[in-house]
Amino acid sequence: MRPWDKHPTEFATIIGPLLDVVEQITDLKVVPNERIATIKQPPFVSYYPLVIDDPVFGDATFNDGLFEATISLDAFATTINAAMQTAGDLRVYLFDLYTRQLLRRDAHLVVREATAPQTRSITGLPFKTVHHTGFDLTIQYYRNFKSPIDTIASVADLTINPNKEG
Repeated sequence: MRPWDKHPTEFATIIGPLLDVVEQITDLKVVPNERIATIKQPPFVSYYPLVIDDPVFGDATFNDGLFEATISLDAFATTINAAMQTAGDLRVYLFDLYTRQLLRRDAHLVVREATAPQTRSITGLPFKTVHHTGFDLTIQYYRNFKSPIDTIASVADLTINPNKEG
């Protein structure tokens, strides 16, 4: 087996449980940003990963450590009030102790921070009136990738004599 036969950064397994919670909180369909144009009509929530796999500690290895990801979350609606309400509620609930505990226990991730919700702009959508408000959410997760390379666990019958050279 070669080390690259495995996917150590399966982002879908990291972000999937978060998106499930976003869907439960908003009771709206959650779609990747690239599929916005395929949605027939708001309301819905979109996501776009801005930063993935950013080591939390500068000296972390890329195989084992604590990492961060920043995901843009946007609430689309037919009125500005509905978009602001959805984004605001989502941000509050993601920082709620119940939701944080749920994500930590079931998804093994921690909600670290979120920017303030702001109105955003997008053009070229297949529906006429649309408003959307969003924020950027930073999460932390632990990744432990084990390479299939053989490692030395111990050396049997090794004796070191400090008085003998050569």
